[in-house]
Amino acid sequence: MASRRSERVGGLLVEVVAEILLREVKDPRLEGITVTAAAMSPDLRAARVFVRTLSGSKDVDALAGLKSASGYIRRQVAGRMGLKYTPGLTFVYDENLDDVNRLEGIFHKIHKGNG
Repeated sequence: MASRRSERVGGLLVEVVAEILLREVKDPRLEGITVTAAAMSPDLRAARVFVRTLSGSKDVDALAGLKSASGYIRRQVAGRMGLKYTPGLTFVYDENLDDVNRLEGIFHKIHKGNG
């Protein structure tokens, strides 16, 4: 279970990374990227940043763009968050919404079959 501090830092990280992507990063591969969550390691030295695309599908070019811009994003995060250690950033496609939609479809089929 994540500590309250790692949850707070993760929430702030989501806001900071979203702001950086929206206002500063000019890579066309990153247009339409939404930052959905961040999972921090217990020592706050590593973070998995979960992202989605507007298309709602895993976009390999967008993930490559994020990997390419991760050094710049990390430097900007260091300047804005004021942590003792700047977390290493790993960008991951957020599949939670896909899972929810798949389960809703299954439940809808089951409900139709019983109704």
